Amino acid sequence: MIFCWHAQLRLTRTRTGVVFTLSCPRPDLPVVSSNTRTYRNPLIYARELNDELVGDNLTRKQLAERHGISSDRVTQWLCLLKLPEETQKQIEALGDNWEKQLVTERELRRIRKEDY
Repeated sequence: MIFCWHAQLRLTRTRTGVVFTLSCPRPDLPVVSSNTRTYRNPLIYARELNDELVGDNLTRKQLAERHGISSDRVTQWLCLLKLPEETQKQIEALGDNWEKQLVTERELRRIRKEDY
């Protein structure tokens, strides 16, 4: 929980009766950033999409609608599963939920094109 000081400011020049609330963090408390972004391992995410596609007996279009992305995007993710088995093992060994992107989907697609 982040504690803040609150102040209410009244504007009298432009509008009467309007109250704005100004919040600022208390300087005596440590700042805890909740904006830390995590990145997914593209191959693990592609496997999850494939499992959902097969397990729920969905079409790619239905899967795309469920996740709020285009069906072309689903196809791009699923094509990562066509990478050579050795490459897939190496990428999966990196784990999931990274603090920074260790490998991108675009890099993996380039690898796949070079292999074929």
